[in-house]
Amino acid sequence: MSTKKEKRIRKDDEVYILAGEHAERTGKVMRLLRETDRVEVEIEGLDDNEKIIKHQRRSQEFPNGTKLYLNPTLHVSNVMKQSRWDERQKSKAKPAPEQKSSESSGDKTKKSKVIESE
Repeated sequence: MSTKKEKRIRKDDEVYILAGEHAERTGKVMRLLRETDRVEVEIEGLDDNEKIIKHQRRSQEFPNGTKLYLNPTLHVSNVMKQSRWDERQKSKAKPAPEQKSSESSGDKTKKSKVIESE
């Protein structure tokens, strides 16, 4: 499978939230909103006061109307698959290989030609 398809976010994926009000939390993708490039994320441990409140009109289902507490929708660019995030953190934890000293690179510099006039 290509790397582009591995990075795709799909329904039921575990994601890490990178930016926004719910940054640095994890959640599960409930649905994708392709028209607006957003995902609905069910965040573990999210209280009702942190969810999106939608006031519902009166209907046969809700004769007096009601408040609906909905999961937040986030832009796709603000979430990343949890597995990919974990790989990134592991690679950052490894120490970077030491670079060669600047003395060896000094020998490769060009020397200007000096013309002496008499």
